Amino acid sequence: MSIRHHPDDATLVAYGAGSISEGFSLLLAAHLEHCPRCRGRVVETEMLGGSLLETLEDAPLSGGGFDAVWARVCADEEPAAPPSPPPSQPRADGLPAVLAAHLPGGLEGIRWRTLAPGIKQHVLRDVDCGNGTIRLLSIAPGTTIPQHGHGGSELTLVLKGSFMDQIGRFQAGDVADVDVGIHHQPVADTSEPCICLIATDERLRFSDSLSRMLQPFFGI
Repeated sequence: MSIRHHPDDATLVAYGAGSISEGFSLLLAAHLEHCPRCRGRVVETEMLGGSLLETLEDAPLSGGGFDAVWARVCADEEPAAPPSPPPSQPRADGLPAVLAAHLPGGLEGIRWRTLAPGIKQHVLRDVDCGNGTIRLLSIAPGTTIPQHGHGGSELTLVLKGSFMDQIGRFQAGDVADVDVGIHHQPVADTSEPCICLIATDERLRFSDSLSRMLQPFFGI
């Protein structure tokens, strides 16, 4: 798999720090299974964070600070550790292993919901995305997604096929990392459906009135 488009370094830093939503984290973990470059970047980020901590001077605990720490230990309230890059173990059907628990039937077992001619979706409702969503989108060959912008950030991971937009061409393993400054109109440009995993933290902003009218029904 030849990966040409990667998440921004700032996105990988946020992933390594554990400071992004579960939806974004799941998508990035799926990308990291295939991408040794980004796995290396996350390891570098974690090592840099550890080095910076070592340079900080020790500070005395505030009054009652030790008692508070001990109470957390006794209650087994351990702080969440930042995610580690997953091993490269993609499933034979092309579905990243990290998605197996959410899609036990694999890509072939997905129950798609039609949004428009040539466009189907499947929402992962058991993943916390704040005001956004994480979903799989299947785009038939030659089908165009309506022109839209973003109310926040959006990550798109191509699982099968490919699409083109104003940014470039994205194939299996590639990630499109976009924000409020991007307006685009992706089109599936191969003879097979383009299947993508898409995570957002806010709703999309469609340019045409029909898409805006239907948006509440589709939840995107």
